[in-house]
Amino acid sequence: MRTKILAATATALAVITLSAGVAQADEAPVQIDSGGSGGAGFLPDSYVTGGATDVNRTGSNGLPNFGRTVAHPIPQAQWDSFRFLESSYAVPGLTPGASYQVRLYFDDWYWSKVGQRVFDVAIDDTVVLKDFDIIKAAADAGGDGKWLGVEKDFTVTADSDGTVDISLIRGQADQPLINAVVVAPAGS
Repeated sequence: MRTKILAATATALAVITLSAGVAQADEAPVQIDSGGSGGAGFLPDSYVTGGATDVNRTGSNGLPNFGRTVAHPIPQAQWDSFRFLESSYAVPGLTPGASYQVRLYFDDWYWSKVGQRVFDVAIDDTVVLKDFDIIKAAADAGGDGKWLGVEKDFTVTADSDGTVDISLIRGQADQPLINAVVVAPAGS
């Protein structure tokens, strides 16, 4: 059997790979506009439980796609809306057992100093960001921290139901905040 698989055609290998639970490169990412109405390929705030929503009220566009902190830029409109307070996303429809890159986007439109908002983020019950401070992350990358976007990426495996769970957890100061969630096939 192993010899037959090795000698199989590219088409047959793709079928074998798909059945083994590997996300396909052409699989569309799930893009969620946290707290927003969607657009530009982003779903309206979806698959979420808890929290509240708001929008950028600063009168500034800031610099959300700051090159030192954002590897995969997103449109301004998705930065301008956000979900805050404890909440969780259960992103469905993924290939069970497949690898995905979870991209989390943060821009604090309310606070402007280090230490004013510090929280945790867990993916599938594993804390991936402990004592996360959006302003500090932007400042540590060489910006002044104020109104700069920060992207944090994690490679995860979809569970047996094809779901990835993301939890925003209250930490040392104020409440969690997120602007967008993207779950893309690993390597895309």
